[in-house]
Amino acid sequence: MHSKNLRAYLDSATGISALLPHAERLIELRRIYQEIMPQQLLRSSTIVNYKQENLVIFAENNAIAAKIKLLSPRLVSDFSRRGLQVTGIRLEVQPRQIPPEEPMEKHARLSSAGAESLQDLAKRLPDSKLKQAVAELAAQVASEHNRDQPLQSDQGQEPQARVK
Repeated sequence: MHSKNLRAYLDSATGISALLPHAERLIELRRIYQEIMPQQLLRSSTIVNYKQENLVIFAENNAIAAKIKLLSPRLVSDFSRRGLQVTGIRLEVQPRQIPPEEPMEKHARLSSAGAESLQDLAKRLPDSKLKQAVAELAAQVASEHNRDQPLQSDQGQEPQARVK
């Protein structure tokens, strides 16, 4: 099989040849859009179609769409100055499809000083469920700190494996 120029292939294929000028126009519109649009708005919007001299732009949210709407007269004149016939801009809100992230596991730990503060607080509180909860939390934190530190008698010896 002979290798053909991609352009010649696209021009000769039925149906595809009609789409090629539209695709080229969209590419040109997007290139100009990148040049004339402020960077913060460019990251949150994109040109998706050009139909009957109207530009269709997707914005990520209503705030971006409102800002682009304010800029639309200037955008129309900028496109016209560059030789492209744009008479209007239609904005649609289309949120970006980002897969939900897995929540990160929290690794927060209370310091020894924090545990002591909780113990002091528990001593000052009147008898109640709150006092009991604070005392239990302080005891839990204190026991975690005791597990992480070697025993006084073990300090001169090699560490032994802990059984959990």
